[in-house]
Amino acid sequence: MTPVQVVQAQLDAYNAHDVEALCRIYASDAGQYQHPDTLLAAGSAAIRERFAARFAAASPRAELLHRIVTGRTVIDHEKVHSLGAEGPGYVELVAMYEVKEERIANAWFIFGAKTQLRTATVADVATLEALIARSGLGLSQGFYTEEQAAALTEHVYGVDTQLIEDRTYFIVERDGAAIAAGGWSKRATLCGADKAKGPDDPELDPALQPGRIRAFFVDPGHPRQGLATLLLRHCEDAARAAGFSALELAATMPGVPFYRAAGYDSIERFKMTPGGVEVPLARMRKTIA
Repeated sequence: MTPVQVVQAQLDAYNAHDVEALCRIYASDAGQYQHPDTLLAAGSAAIRERFAARFAAASPRAELLHRIVTGRTVIDHEKVHSLGAEGPGYVELVAMYEVKEERIANAWFIFGAKTQLRTATVADVATLEALIARSGLGLSQGFYTEEQAAALTEHVYGVDTQLIEDRTYFIVERDGAAIAAGGWSKRATLCGADKAKGPDDPELDPALQPGRIRAFFVDPGHPRQGLATLLLRHCEDAARAAGFSALELAATMPGVPFYRAAGYDSIERFKMTPGGVEVPLARMRKTIA
């Protein structure tokens, strides 16, 4: 096999969680290192143990983003997805493989920042409020006027603590810093923080009514990195597991293209007047059964 074929076989075995196949691809005296020289595992037994522990803990899946080949060296840029106790996450890394005699002789890894979704708690409220304000003001350009963005941020956007109580609101962190948030709901409220809600928020009947997608916000310093998609997939899976066959949401104009690309259809255009400022929104729906 060529070096590329060896490394691709390694990637396929990794995604199949086939520890024995991986050990056959590595040389018996192979080493794995955190670049440049921190030893992670040496020899078949240690490499087997490392892979087995990784697969048991997080069910990882590697996505190849880019590959460079020079002679016997193959360099992969990967995004490794995992499913932890709290929810999905990923880390980007660079893996450098040295191939000799159709086996991986050595591998070096450069690990990027870890991106992790987890369930939000009451302790996160202040952090979430700051993130929501940054997102509401920073990602509205080209869709809303400054006056409209400010009115939504002041009077509508914010944390709905009922979602936190229901454990259906989530925060995405990168090396511990909050960079996105969003959730779903089994309750009737379509949009709005505590300050914008009425006193009643009854539970919906999943057999008859659509659930809700609620309050998605991404830090303007981290746009177009798949963070909202990560949240949306997690929320759709959770709502489906709770028995809902459809979801509805109130999309701001900046969010409409994202939700449309994710399969949501506009079913109604409506307006809000926070602080006396007229702001257009769209009610959108998707079947998830």
